[in-house]
Amino acid sequence: MPDDHSATGRPLVHTSPVVTTALRRELRGGPAPVRVETTVHSWTDFRRDWDFAGDVVVIHALLDDHVPLPLKVRALRRLGSVPVVLGPGRETPFARRCGAEGARAWIEPTNGLTTTARTIREVASGRIPEHARPAPAPPCSAELTDRELQVLSLYASTRGHSPAHLGRVLSLRTETVRSHLARGRARYRALGHDTHGRAALRAALVADGWFLDPAVWTAASRA
Repeated sequence: MPDDHSATGRPLVHTSPVVTTALRRELRGGPAPVRVETTVHSWTDFRRDWDFAGDVVVIHALLDDHVPLPLKVRALRRLGSVPVVLGPGRETPFARRCGAEGARAWIEPTNGLTTTARTIREVASGRIPEHARPAPAPPCSAELTDRELQVLSLYASTRGHSPAHLGRVLSLRTETVRSHLARGRARYRALGHDTHGRAALRAALVADGWFLDPAVWTAASRA
């Protein structure tokens, strides 16, 4: 294991400063300290502040922003980092899909601070404990591009974003947003899935693991 002066770092991305402070302190203690190089509380801050030097990135599953977690994991994998997810629902299709996209471990909050820190140390050393291994990915009904995944997930959210609003948020023309929606829905229709309405599209994305079941947000008191 690298010590606290290692050249590589482990960024933490979590919505709660309390959690990041406690976990950072826990990781720096003990016989095999891990240096946490960057601690941020949103994906936007992470993209702005990270210097792309971290080998392991610990990220909160319930970051509420405009980038779906499977897309975050996919991007980190492409950059050569090892994503570790903190969040509920390790055996849900959502967690399984994130595992297929490159998440090396999924750590449930019920594990507690000490176990979470120990698991991160193990992942950093190349070992994945059984309790943190994502379950096998569900059969994928639709292969979605990065932008299709982002647009479909935001459109299917319970907030009811319109294509015009998504265009403003994502700096895209409304027609481009509609085109991504149409192509994503067409991928499902080709496989026999109805995604005509927003609720039907959301159900298809949840079943595929591209979208977190709203019930998980409710159970985590984040709805």
